[in-house]
Amino acid sequence: MKDIIAQTAGKLVEEIFKTIENVGLSDIGRTAEELVSVVKTGTLDILSAAIGEIDAAVISAKKERKLDGLTVKERNVPRVFTTSLGELRYKRTYYSFKDGRNVYLVDHLIGIEPNERLSKQLCAELVHYAASMSMQKAANVTGGLVSRQTVDNKLLAMKEPVAEIERVKNTPSELHIFADEDHVHLRPRKSAFVPLVTVTEGMDTSDPKRHRTINPVHFQGFGMGNEAFIENVTAAIYERYDMDKVKRVCIHADGGNWITKLGDLMPNAVFVMDGFHLEKYFKKLLKLNGAAPYSGVIRKAVRENDFDSFIRFCASIDEKQDEKGKKTLSALVNYFQNNWDSIVERRNGSHPGSCTEPLISHVLSERLSRNPLAWSREGLGKMAMLRIFTENGGKVTAEHIRVSRSRKERAKDHNALKNGLEIYSKYAEKQINEAFGGRHDWSVFENEHTPAGLTCGKLTGTMVLLKACAELKPLDYCA
Repeated sequence: MKDIIAQTAGKLVEEIFKTIENVGLSDIGRTAEELVSVVKTGTLDILSAAIGEIDAAVISAKKERKLDGLTVKERNVPRVFTTSLGELRYKRTYYSFKDGRNVYLVDHLIGIEPNERLSKQLCAELVHYAASMSMQKAANVTGGLVSRQTVDNKLLAMKEPVAEIERVKNTPSELHIFADEDHVHLRPRKSAFVPLVTVTEGMDTSDPKRHRTINPVHFQGFGMGNEAFIENVTAAIYERYDMDKVKRVCIHADGGNWITKLGDLMPNAVFVMDGFHLEKYFKKLLKLNGAAPYSGVIRKAVRENDFDSFIRFCASIDEKQDEKGKKTLSALVNYFQNNWDSIVERRNGSHPGSCTEPLISHVLSERLSRNPLAWSREGLGKMAMLRIFTENGGKVTAEHIRVSRSRKERAKDHNALKNGLEIYSKYAEKQINEAFGGRHDWSVFENEHTPAGLTCGKLTGTMVLLKACAELKPLDYCA
């Protein structure tokens, strides 16, 4: 084998010198480009020669093949296998077993699966590119080796990309959670929302022009039930931080029901109305007929936590409305009433600026909804997971790639996503076992017996026990 590889490598060296001689060095950039092409082609030739030597060695090992029951069925069967270097072309031998099975033995020896036409490493690169650019642009990176549809297919066949949660060395006394959702177009003419939760250790304001979240970790819940998503986020937070040391958890949001459920599972949770959404509702209120003069007193009533005055001013505005205006005002008053404490907290609390909308824009919308895109449900689910994975510092590797998926695997992927991510479910189970010593009876939980203070729509044993963990004091663990 060494001789044939050395001979092929020698041809590569000759080709390199010939290229430098022909192209010259007056335009070094063009010369480098030409040499890259030469080296890629030469490397593929070396690999092809090495595979040919392996195949020849198996053919010559007649005694060993006879013991294994292998007989030659067909020789020199060509194959094209696309790698990040280009198309690898080689020939191999087709063998038969005594039991009737057939195999390309050399394909097995070099780690190529049946029907695999692209290397998993190349597929991983394509999928990783697709997280930040269109499928077509990701395909173009290969110089035309693959199509846009191929990139799409590899995204759909990707395994669940989830980064493991690492325990921080120093748990802060305060955590900030930003929660919102992105609205995305589905095919045909449908829409869906993708919930996003970002857990941070506060805001870095050292640069007055650009504030940054500290150690953010992102979670998305498209395709999951609300309960499964909230359980996933809670389990990940408890895995990352020592929650006994956290004195306050500030949840910044617009008051959505699914977000409210998160507060049930967080110790010392404080809801803070997102500033962007609050200002949007203020503007809606003050755009009503005759409402503008009340701007100052309404905002003052909020600052001073004077709900009675707020209602009185709204009643005065109501007198000036037609039927449509009255309906709009009623909805706005209900919103302020339902979220009054979090609105006052936003106005009076010492909280960092809101960044729920920028997070949605940067983490999700940039790829999912900013351009006129329309997704299939499965494609959206995979891309949302991929965006979160890469934003959390993950890198798509060959381990995440599958050549294809059977119908059974597709069904398994769907069910796994609906019930939450497996790795986070394991965190939840571990935390419950640590808190209760492995002694808990799931059968005692029934949907019609929801414990007081638990706002979740669907009751699960995990949800109840996670809430119990949130309410336990350090002393309770030692009891």
